[in-house]
Amino acid sequence: MVVNKKRIILSNKIYPLFAGLSGDLIFYIAINTLFLTEVKHLSALEISSLTTISTLVMLILNPLVMKIINKIGALNSVRVGVAVLFLGAFLITVGNNYFTILIGSILYESYAYFKYMDAVIIRKNLAFLKEEDRFIKMQNKYSLIYSVVTMFTAFVSGFLFNINPYIPMFGCLTFCFINIILVNFLYEVKTPQEKKQKNDKRKIKITRLVFLIILLFAVCYAIIDLGQNNSKLFIQYKLGSFLSLENVSIAFTLIISASRIVRVVANYFFLYIYEKYKSKILSIIGYSFLISFTLILIGNFLPFKIFGIILMSIGFCVFLAVRDPFDNYIKELLLDNTNPADHQVIMNKLNFTRKVGKLIVSSLITLILIKDDLTYVMVFLLGLSCFSLVIVYEIYKILKKKKYA
Repeated sequence: MVVNKKRIILSNKIYPLFAGLSGDLIFYIAINTLFLTEVKHLSALEISSLTTISTLVMLILNPLVMKIINKIGALNSVRVGVAVLFLGAFLITVGNNYFTILIGSILYESYAYFKYMDAVIIRKNLAFLKEEDRFIKMQNKYSLIYSVVTMFTAFVSGFLFNINPYIPMFGCLTFCFINIILVNFLYEVKTPQEKKQKNDKRKIKITRLVFLIILLFAVCYAIIDLGQNNSKLFIQYKLGSFLSLENVSIAFTLIISASRIVRVVANYFFLYIYEKYKSKILSIIGYSFLISFTLILIGNFLPFKIFGIILMSIGFCVFLAVRDPFDNYIKELLLDNTNPADHQVIMNKLNFTRKVGKLIVSSLITLILIKDDLTYVMVFLLGLSCFSLVIVYEIYKILKKKKYA
């Protein structure tokens, strides 16, 4: 089969831009808690249940989704993903009841299954060009683009929300439509062995290292995703205790904007840190989670509300700083320690266990919120951060032993 090298090079150039703009729902992620509480009138418990139910539904549908992905291939899966993301954003925007927003949330949750295949595409293309070592650089480049875009949208989202709460959502839908256009420029290398690999029914060997990497990703992704949303709600309620709604949205915008700036800076310097502390990256990230939740909890209990908000904001910024580096490093670590022929299946397993971890943790958070407030959720996430450090230590021991073997 003839491979179009020019299209591969073009695809590799387009990939960081596409991945950066399709990394999440631009605009919505900056004001999602405000939008759902103030416009859709959902409680913290209902918002938490959206995550729990949508994750559970996608886990039930996981075998079907995996069959679809294996059938249509990585590139078509990504195309399906951006279309599903647009539809999910549309339903969240126009939905006037919990059920419609839930359907939108399920579609939003499902897009990650399909979108995750873009890492398989870029890895395969780089392997064809014998440039596999550029993978983490490409991932970091897309993270930098994503963080810069979300930084600028975070600056304006709160102000646009005050003008009309639906303006940021229309911006979100515009970005989703741009992604549908950009995905057509991606190209996937197809080899004569690909059909044979698709029909290969052998079981993928999961080593102890691979198992621990996937387990760590499941735990930490739950901490990242649910911690970010609940931390925003936590800060929002704290601001609401002494500010009006209009001032809350402005202060909230400033905090989110500051976190986006920190995220951009963290992505910019990540490669330098990666080259210098490669074997200790996971430990740095693990301790960062611990510091983040500690600062958020201390800030909440301080009697001086302004100083408490500043401390909580610093904790939130630390949290955002390590999000992209963690995601990029885990993919690099996992793909480096597995067979290239197994990459699509391994990425599916990574995404599946990520959803399982998110479901378990979100269910526990929902149970906590039935009887208690968000303070106990933060304490729970702090404890989970301590557990993740145990897994990090086990991975570090294996990598160290492997290095000197």
